[in-house]
Amino acid sequence: MNGSVVIVGAGVAGLSLARDLASKGMDVTVYDAKLHVSDSASKASGILSVSGLNRIGIPYQKAVVNRLNGAVLHTGNETLRVKADHTMALVIDRGKLAEATLIEAEKAGASVILGKRLDREAVRDIARKNMVLVGADGAVSTVASTFSFPPIKEYVLTYKAEYNSARVDDMRVVEMFFSDAASGFFAWTVPYSKEKVEAGIGVSGFAKRNSATAFRAFEKTNSMLSNARFTKGWASMIPLSSRKVTVKDNIALVGDAAGQVKATTGGGIIFGVSCAKILAATIESHIRKGTPLLRYERDWRRRYSMDLRLHSMLHSYYSGMSTRNFELLFRLSKLLGAESFLSKYGDMDRPSAMIKRFFLRDLTS
Repeated sequence: MNGSVVIVGAGVAGLSLARDLASKGMDVTVYDAKLHVSDSASKASGILSVSGLNRIGIPYQKAVVNRLNGAVLHTGNETLRVKADHTMALVIDRGKLAEATLIEAEKAGASVILGKRLDREAVRDIARKNMVLVGADGAVSTVASTFSFPPIKEYVLTYKAEYNSARVDDMRVVEMFFSDAASGFFAWTVPYSKEKVEAGIGVSGFAKRNSATAFRAFEKTNSMLSNARFTKGWASMIPLSSRKVTVKDNIALVGDAAGQVKATTGGGIIFGVSCAKILAATIESHIRKGTPLLRYERDWRRRYSMDLRLHSMLHSYYSGMSTRNFELLFRLSKLLGAESFLSKYGDMDRPSAMIKRFFLRDLTS
């Protein structure tokens, strides 16, 4: 067994891990079945917090499509408005983000081999011959299934589409729609420009209808899309829970393959890349000092499990609510000053920070 590292999956998390390992002098190779790292990147939305992007240090500047300073949440006859006086989130072209991360990984010395699909036999062979094997190959991970990692128990099925000639009233605001149609999740519209927009919907993996059917119903009721021209659309599956185990022997999982995703929105880049940084440090120590790879499991959960659990709890709370109960929740939230508080202190990634701020707000205002 040599001292090299093999990563299966050339998404942003896998490429970020490769970059960090190569910059530490590690021998690292990335395999992916895609011919281009940008292939299928547009299946998921690219709304990422500014604070999260700056924290994880990936090259996002050339991938920015739009800047957002707020959100409008709709349910029944009620609306909750959250709007800051500064940019809170960015709409990112995920394909360009993957390409920029690829350039950094290769510049650091990583070898990235695209168009190479690995079956289970090939994955087992890699694990036998290399010091560390990492599965960064998405929610339906070949690495995870090959080595019998515990399954991800909860998923959301999504369908998103892009439109031209849409009617965008405020291009700095994302809109979210909570209704019985979006069973266990929500629908959304994200402006790219004054007339280009992304619309999508998510439904629980346990729902009786698929995401495309739910999307068609949502499309008919959204005034922004009434005269818009459909250009392209994608269906995808997003994990909403973490695997109970993410390390076995010399094999580790990261990103969507590990289920390191916000259950509230399905966003995984910030947490996935954050955990990849922990994994890079653990692998370096494992190869050079012989420290257990299992430390990765301990360290990423110690750092991020509270926020991921809070996202999961929030999702569990709202996913079972009827539209009527959502209306009551919005009314109560507005009475308690939620619009003002979230506009000032909202954090898309770290609900624990918001909770601390909520209880300390009178002392720090």
